[in-house]
Amino acid sequence: MNNQIYIIAGEPSGDCIGHEVIKSLHSLHPKINLKGIGGILMEEVGVKSLFDIKEIAIGGIVEVIPKALKIKKLIDLAICDIKKINPSVLLTIDSPGFCFRIAKKIKKELPNTKLIHIVAPSVWAWRKGRAKSIAKLYDCLLTLFDFEPRYFSKFGLDVRFIGHPAIQKFNSTNNEKSNEILVMPGSRDQEVVKLLPVFIDAARKIKANKIIIPTLPHLKKLIQSLTNGGDIIIVENEQEKLMYYRRAKLAIVASGTATLQLALSKCPMVVCYKIANITYKILRKLVRVKYISLVNIILNRRVVPELIQNDCTSEKIVMECNQLNFAEQIKNFSKLQKKIQNGCEYPSDIAANVIAEYMKKSKIKQKI
Repeated sequence: MNNQIYIIAGEPSGDCIGHEVIKSLHSLHPKINLKGIGGILMEEVGVKSLFDIKEIAIGGIVEVIPKALKIKKLIDLAICDIKKINPSVLLTIDSPGFCFRIAKKIKKELPNTKLIHIVAPSVWAWRKGRAKSIAKLYDCLLTLFDFEPRYFSKFGLDVRFIGHPAIQKFNSTNNEKSNEILVMPGSRDQEVVKLLPVFIDAARKIKANKIIIPTLPHLKKLIQSLTNGGDIIIVENEQEKLMYYRRAKLAIVASGTATLQLALSKCPMVVCYKIANITYKILRKLVRVKYISLVNIILNRRVVPELIQNDCTSEKIVMECNQLNFAEQIKNFSKLQKKIQNGCEYPSDIAANVIAEYMKKSKIKQKI
């Protein structure tokens, strides 16, 4: 049996999931060899990235256009690296725009490599037709939410609901809160530039002892250039981030995986987002869901306030923060935790065992 796995995580949220899955693979199946593309968290557990994922962590529709040629070159580089390694399993995590193009090529050129994807594309929100094409492309899909498998299994795809690996890291029962505000404008450069000044302005109008910005190392200089004043603390260390998530009284956060991490940490929040106007107009016509935050989508009601596009102003953020029912939010966060736990505290262990299962199914023999 070939014990080589290639893992691709194209953005920080995928890097976080990859980190937990890799730890489980090392623990449960220590003979497995891992290579791939990821961020600092995957590097911490032994997977050195082929290139910096900052190059491909780009959101939106029109925002991608200027980077299209660069992304194409990185896709070709990744395909070349995978072909050289010839793994028994290619595991891709989220980032469908990047990962699916690679998977399509590998399926054709390395037909014996098993293809597994973690994080179901949001076909329930837009582009429903993707479910059928994904079923033809992948051997197995691992979903984080219980309502997702039915969209793909009807096309014959092996779909497993594993729960969200974030529960392994961001789980908290702490009810003691400090007088600190978290400001979290996203993990991409363009998000930080658009949202951070607005978030900081709002946070300074709310009485707090400290303003904390949990971030990634590559964003530190950009954040420093957009902020001034001694009331701001920038935090990069993962353990420190967890501490602040659990004890902060409030977070002003960009829509994304961070909203789920905060909810699991029992941190009340206001969710905001702003993108290019053209992208927003296109998405308004395509997207079929009422909410943008994972918390509201999973619970199917407005648990956390959402301020989108023109509503994303410091004045409206302050107003929503002042009106928050903190106890009610935290109560709903506990319901969300139960909903995504799948009766198992270690979704990454489930993922690791599925990966090992597909390694055995692969016809690629170990290189001698």
